Amino acid sequence: MAKLIAPLLSQSASGSLGDVLTFSKRRTGNQVRFQRSQKDYTSTKRATQRGYFKTASIWWSLLTTEEQQGFAGYDEKDP
Repeated sequence: MAKLIAPLLSQSASGSLGDVLTFSKRRTGNQVRFQRSQKDYTSTKRATQRGYFKTASIWWSLLTTEEQQGFAGYDEKDP
């Protein structure tokens, strides 16, 4: 919901109105944008990748805390 301190389209409006209009304050001045919702295109490659991630997430949740801690440090890059 937009925070309205003064009348709409004034110097003090900020936030979103009905998930359609977004009021913001920029360095160049106040701005009103039309907020379009992003479409989620499902391709074969995306569906495959999402399946891999879901499977890995389920496997991770089945590990015990000690097993999960065994993977600590794998996210760090080699010096």
